[in-house]
Amino acid sequence: MAAQSATPATLVIRHVNVVDVKNEALLKDQDVVLSGNRIVSVEPAKETRINGPSVVIDGRGKFLIPGLWDCHIHLSWTTSSALPLLTALGLTEVRDLGSKLTDLERWRAQIADGTLVGPHIMRVGPILNGKAFNPYQFVPGSAEGTRGAVRLLTYLGMDEIKVHRRLPRDWYFAALDESKTLNIRLVGHIPMEVTPEEASNAGQYMIEHTETLFEGTFSAKLTDAELPGAIHAWLATDQPDQLFATFVRNGTWVDPTLSGYLEAANLLDPATPVDPLYRYVAASQRKLAADQMKQHPLAVTEIKTTHEHMQALADVTARMVKDHVRLVAGTDAAGPRLVGFSLHSELVDLVRAGMTPMQALQTATLNPAIAFDRISDLGTIAPGKLADLVLLDANPLEHIENTQRIDTVFQNGQVYSRNDLDQLLATAERLAAAN
Repeated sequence: MAAQSATPATLVIRHVNVVDVKNEALLKDQDVVLSGNRIVSVEPAKETRINGPSVVIDGRGKFLIPGLWDCHIHLSWTTSSALPLLTALGLTEVRDLGSKLTDLERWRAQIADGTLVGPHIMRVGPILNGKAFNPYQFVPGSAEGTRGAVRLLTYLGMDEIKVHRRLPRDWYFAALDESKTLNIRLVGHIPMEVTPEEASNAGQYMIEHTETLFEGTFSAKLTDAELPGAIHAWLATDQPDQLFATFVRNGTWVDPTLSGYLEAANLLDPATPVDPLYRYVAASQRKLAADQMKQHPLAVTEIKTTHEHMQALADVTARMVKDHVRLVAGTDAAGPRLVGFSLHSELVDLVRAGMTPMQALQTATLNPAIAFDRISDLGTIAPGKLADLVLLDANPLEHIENTQRIDTVFQNGQVYSRNDLDQLLATAERLAAAN
């Protein structure tokens, strides 16, 4: 584990610019006082009187943001090498949408007691589906079995219930009904036998992936090559605005996961140069993906269709931004996909889709805290909140890419300096090579 320093009795970040994501403002020249793992005060810089031992960090010319979320990740599928990497990249919170519960419980306990460096982990899953396509999906067997699965997962302490696209229609509505009875939220894909309007009106809390809007009823009679054109034809009608007005009216959240799908298109394309950042992806997952591509290489036309499909999904996300649908930032990082770096790419993609840098930053800070009922502890920089923070060398409101210029990460009562973060990156690379 990389060297790290426990937060002293008092730590002061002096003369720092605080990004106020709640009020969409930049608070210049502030003193932020931390004690243990909590924020004590945020106020205009002055000679603050501190009782007892303290450490001062010079924040001149730097920018403080809340810790970042990846709202859609699969940690068992990335392997444990992802955990220090996420912290090194400023991600203090993640929402796992389907992993082995034994993995998650072990990692959560180790992170909590300080024997492992990593983010706080929100658990959603295992995934309820009509057919199991990977080890993280569970087939309940019937509508009544689905109700039983929802009851069991609620009893086990899951934060939400996730469904996938092959869940039969009657199983899906049974899951929704049981979730409402137990007061636990249902999220995930829209099953192929259900329309997006039905899912929103029935109370699905969050829709994962822009792609799922077109997975079933929309694309049932279309070939892969026809789908991108059909999506763009749909965008030329008034139907998208009507659908997204329904989402807004019902309070339906959407997690677009643009970066994950755009990255997947590039991974399938042998003409795309391999990014050196893939050294942080577990070697076992890189090998598995390479072997699959050798066994089932895509034709040039299939690769072209894949890129066109992903661009269509980006255009749909842009319409959701325009129509004020509530969004959170997630990546669907799993298997051979980049972890951590992809969250920063997601923010860039959301700006390209029409968001301001402030709005994009909110999707990875304020919005998840609101969506997942963590606003009393997270999402903003304010007295009493957890001191899960990221200190940046440049202003993310000028260029969203500046979220990648990280100086210091504060998490779980620890302070990770730039040197500490570099050590975490080295640890993550070494673990990835061995996993």
